[in-house]
Amino acid sequence: MTRVKIYHNQQLSDLEKNINEFLKKEEVRRLIDVKFIANSQNDVENYAALILYEENMNPDKEDPQIYE
Repeated sequence: MTRVKIYHNQQLSDLEKNINEFLKKEEVRRLIDVKFIANSQNDVENYAALILYEENMNPDKEDPQIYE
């Protein structure tokens, strides 16, 4: 199943670390796409990334969207 994960941080290195740790998780079967945005306001930089990935479905794991 295709999923989305969003990260945001004021430090680019921390954002990169968060994304790399997430992509190592067993639940990520395949990375589909990454969208990145940088914004600066009042001398404060903000970074955000949207990760589109395919989830690794385990037989014993329930799909939360089944009940929607």
